[in-house]
Amino acid sequence: MKVDSSNYSLYDENDLVVAFQVDADMRAFEEIYKRFWFKLYSAAFKKTTSQQEAEELIQTIFERLWANREKAVIHNIGAYLAVSLRNILYDYQRRRATAEKFRQSLDLEPLANTTEEDVNRELLLKAIDKALRELPDKTQTVFRLSRFDNKSVREIAGKLDLTEKAVEYHITKAIKLLRQRLRGYLPFLF
Repeated sequence: MKVDSSNYSLYDENDLVVAFQVDADMRAFEEIYKRFWFKLYSAAFKKTTSQQEAEELIQTIFERLWANREKAVIHNIGAYLAVSLRNILYDYQRRRATAEKFRQSLDLEPLANTTEEDVNRELLLKAIDKALRELPDKTQTVFRLSRFDNKSVREIAGKLDLTEKAVEYHITKAIKLLRQRLRGYLPFLF
């Protein structure tokens, strides 16, 4: 079904969904984005309390919506996006909890609570964060899913539409970089 694209703001959501799913009409997709972005952002901001993180989560939702437009079954775009937000917030909170556990596991009982140890611990945490940010997006995503979200290679492969070998490659690549970058901090970490 071709929708007259002269003024998408006049069309109902079902027509817009058909236009963007069937015809891959970018302007129909942009209209959906305009209609739902702020509502999704507001809900995400309430949960994350971070403007940047909320924006990134909403961006991910719309990227996935576009990428999966041909195979997604959408009866109600508002409900579909609300469920997508709920799922992505759940993943976000799980990742945060796992990352916090990881950080706490690095906070070993100090023999003496000295300023030097505190500084070294902070330097180590910053070095880990910096090293992870150096990774390409795909490698970083695979590594975080593996190490922070405790996902199996098979689960990651299914979620990211990769082969298991590709997932293993990205994990190996990430570990190799972390070993290089953190060599002076924790020779026993890996």
